[in-house]
Amino acid sequence: MMRNTTEIIDRMNLFTLIWGLGQATKYPTLAPMTTTTAASFHDYCGEPTNDSLSQFVLDQLFNDTYNKNTVPSKRSATVVTIEFVIQNIAQVSEISASFTLDLLFSQIWHDPRLRFDHLTPCLQNLTLGYQMIDRLWTPNVCFVNSKKTEIHSSPTPNIFLMVYPNGTVWVNYRLQVQSPCIVDLVLFPMDVMSCELVIESYAYNAAKVALNWREWSPVFSIAKSKLADFTLYGMQWTKNNFEYAAGQWDQLTVSLTFSRAYGFYILQMYLPTYSSVLLSFVSFWIDLKALPARITLGVSSLMALTFQYGNVARSLPKVGYVKSIDVYMVLSTGFIFLTMIEVALVCYLESENNRRKRMRQQQKKEEKLAKCASVRKKESKNKSFASSYGAITISNSNAAENDFRTTDEEPFTNQVASMFESLHALAQIGLFADVGEVEARWTAEKVDKICRKLFPTTFCVLNLIYWVYYLYQNMVAKENALAPNVL
Repeated sequence: MMRNTTEIIDRMNLFTLIWGLGQATKYPTLAPMTTTTAASFHDYCGEPTNDSLSQFVLDQLFNDTYNKNTVPSKRSATVVTIEFVIQNIAQVSEISASFTLDLLFSQIWHDPRLRFDHLTPCLQNLTLGYQMIDRLWTPNVCFVNSKKTEIHSSPTPNIFLMVYPNGTVWVNYRLQVQSPCIVDLVLFPMDVMSCELVIESYAYNAAKVALNWREWSPVFSIAKSKLADFTLYGMQWTKNNFEYAAGQWDQLTVSLTFSRAYGFYILQMYLPTYSSVLLSFVSFWIDLKALPARITLGVSSLMALTFQYGNVARSLPKVGYVKSIDVYMVLSTGFIFLTMIEVALVCYLESENNRRKRMRQQQKKEEKLAKCASVRKKESKNKSFASSYGAITISNSNAAENDFRTTDEEPFTNQVASMFESLHALAQIGLFADVGEVEARWTAEKVDKICRKLFPTTFCVLNLIYWVYYLYQNMVAKENALAPNVL
């Protein structure tokens, strides 16, 4: 019951608004409207106006001399005042690049052929049905850029028609209009959409019909419904002239600026992405021996991130430029990818460290064997020199040359082989010493410790830069969309 009462009050307020608009509208070039108080009206007329009097006036006005195909003013352009009230914003869609709204669209002009103040003072106005609109001359004002325009019928066409005694005609339509929007998703989901309604007289150029906005608040909204994705940030209205082949037309434009409500995307996109990235950083604290756990954590985070982004991408039009959400997703994916690269690097360093340890152990064994071999070689060398002096013999005097021979050549061959083995061992000792220094500088544990601080800190700093930059761009886009009204 309370809800029905509220709706009735709203309708009464709306009717009062429309009535007040008609009563307060002033036309400097028109004859003054007839104003009569309720007391003087009843005193003069005796009885309230009835249908017979209205029918009499209509018969006099719409006689054989009235031609609805000719412009009311022959000497100058007929001035048509435009205003409309946004009743409801039904939809704003970035997929179809359009918006849909219900509005009360008013056109007010003066037709001197419809004056009836000389016929009777007992009628303050003539309120006519929608059928009479076909018998009147109308300026044929339309939304030239609309994709679809319909007159509400509930159950009959919602057309309000009123004629004042001085010939002022007021027509109000309750329409549903679908018009295009300028979609720029560079800042998505912190973007701003600008939607326009362009009004022209389709049949008459500026020499016949001049369109003007109402002098005070020609466009305003009484919409109480709130869109899920957008908020009406502001409105502006302008007037300019457009040149066609048939002449110059007056053009009235209304721009509605919608700011996207990005709270949904923070809850459904940004926070889960934060969780996935931060979860991938946990691998830095997992033991090096638990390599499968570290890999599983990184792959799971990457898959979750891809799935979340896919849900958002499916609800957006396919555009050829980078959006704000794309920058953020690339940033987050890059951190998870680098986390997995770090796992591979740590695994490599750990395997190299283990290989060096095994080679050192082998080196120590070889060094011990080399020391033992060197002792043997020294002993065998002394023995070989001592035995060689005793083993030298001189041939008989009849020989042409003296032949010095050793009875045993094996110790000398062993000495040469041992010398090459010693050089190889020394080279390995020097090489391993350098590798040991590199290993001491970069170990798997040290890389993990660095990444535990580097990755979270860098991620937080880049997020701060991201939000400061795009929120500032969102504010600039709103300011640019709301320029001063030009009438």
